[in-house]
Amino acid sequence: MKIGVQLYTVRDYLKDENEIEASLRKIKAMGFDLVQISGFGPCGNDRLAGWLTELGMEACGTHSPWERMTDPAELKKLIAEHKEIGCTDIGLGMKPGNFPNTYEGYTDFIKQVNEICKIVTDNGLTFGYHNHELEFQQFNGVRAIDRLIEECPGIHFILDVFWVQAGGANPSVYIDKLKGRIKIMHLKDFRVAGRTRQFAEIGQGNLDWADIIPRCRNNGIPYAVIEQDADFMVNPFDSLALSRKFLVESGYWQE
Repeated sequence: MKIGVQLYTVRDYLKDENEIEASLRKIKAMGFDLVQISGFGPCGNDRLAGWLTELGMEACGTHSPWERMTDPAELKKLIAEHKEIGCTDIGLGMKPGNFPNTYEGYTDFIKQVNEICKIVTDNGLTFGYHNHELEFQQFNGVRAIDRLIEECPGIHFILDVFWVQAGGANPSVYIDKLKGRIKIMHLKDFRVAGRTRQFAEIGQGNLDWADIIPRCRNNGIPYAVIEQDADFMVNPFDSLALSRKFLVESGYWQE
């Protein structure tokens, strides 16, 4: 399992092409060769492809706008852009808000996801869905996440262990449940401050990494990316370094 960076972590340093290039170079210098693309400002796709090639970095996936996926012309462009940078996975970061958080809302969402997924896979790429906690709500006695697993057989999952925990489920159970269907893991820790739930650098919270990381490897998950949404102990780049340091010193980082 190759470990890299979810670039959403450093989104405040990705507002234009100069910042994007500088951030990629900084992340490379920190010892990362893998990124998942998200949180970018305007950037020419050819320039991004050039930086990735020059730096010897791989883009394992993206989080791409739903609005582009639902527009046939834009989806065609999106597929071409992914191929240009050597990225095989088009990811959706969250269920769009125009679908009600109801059983019927998920029914409509699932139908459209399957239609988009078919186009993406017919063009040689994969379609991934990133969970939050909301998918663990039950409707008619069934968790929404379990409907997505059952009713969207063509998609894979970008499983986020923090949000699985926040949804009241066990990350290890879902890593096993989704064996063969996870292409990218999101690694972030879960910290409690008083009665407040917080994001945390890996190793600074309460998630069971001694179980999670080996389980991911044993299940053949190819990629994992470190992500932190907020609640940084230090600046986002130093935060990434702290998480990487924990993984290395704990023996979880394998080059």
